[in-house]
Amino acid sequence: MSGIQSEISRLGHKDPRTRRKAVRALFDFNSEIALEGFIPLLEDKDSWFRSKAIDAHRKWAKTEDDLLALVNRPDIETKRIAAELLENIEAPEIAKKLLRENDNTTRSFAAKALASEEELHSTMALDEHHSVRVIAAEFSKDQALISTLIEDLHSTVRRAAISTAVEEGMELKEETIEKAMSSSDPSLRALTASLCVLKGGEMLRRACSDSNPKVRNMIAETLREKVEQVDDRIQLVAKYAPSIIVRWLRSNHEEAANELRWSLIENIEIDSRTRSKLLEQMLSKTDIDQKRVTKLTEDDSPLVRLAANNLSASISELKGEDI
Repeated sequence: MSGIQSEISRLGHKDPRTRRKAVRALFDFNSEIALEGFIPLLEDKDSWFRSKAIDAHRKWAKTEDDLLALVNRPDIETKRIAAELLENIEAPEIAKKLLRENDNTTRSFAAKALASEEELHSTMALDEHHSVRVIAAEFSKDQALISTLIEDLHSTVRRAAISTAVEEGMELKEETIEKAMSSSDPSLRALTASLCVLKGGEMLRRACSDSNPKVRNMIAETLREKVEQVDDRIQLVAKYAPSIIVRWLRSNHEEAANELRWSLIENIEIDSRTRSKLLEQMLSKTDIDQKRVTKLTEDDSPLVRLAANNLSASISELKGEDI
């Protein structure tokens, strides 16, 4: 302890060489007690000492009081360091103070530290910089606020707001969803499509009409995660975008799903690639209507005929193994 205090006292020595040796010695001691000695160095004329004072705070600051010296400095850099340290130090009052700073990086770190403070989300949502607004979009549970942020000028904020709406199962107005689905950003439309799956109806039909792979993949993924049985949503997607429903049917062989699968396979208006994929889904099954398969071996589509022949051969082989 006496060694540390001795080196701290040398930080105020007139000779820069003595002060530099003290700095190095204190970093070697690696004790948070040394932090108090570095506070005056935040105002040192020599940039080397100022940088070491900042390094000391990065290394040893642990409490709200430890951040005060940084927060009370007039320069942007030290305030920014204080805001960054909020990631590991719980200091809500300091964070609230830093949320009012002009520097957007400082406000962004402060907003992250205050993400759970619901009463501040509306303030964050009005911030001029998207890095602060996005915190409100990610953490707010206020449906009205999220609806507003879905229409934000910055795509990062819009995507975060839609993700929150999906995760929280929010009942957004159709006009809000429509605006999101009209976005030129495929990633945003894909997230919105997930919300459309939950909502169903006209919104889901509209999402199915989007040809972007990201959107179609999101519809398929959400159906797999959220829908277990054939319902109005499954029927709607099968009608307007049968290729999307292929993934959902892949692992579903219940009676209703099988009937839906066969209705799509036997519909010659559906593209042959989709029909052949649906046939391939039954390759490991034996409880299949052989007559329906045989009829498809004479289909006009070469892809469908090939898939039907392969399925017929598979059925015969599997039944032969069972005997």
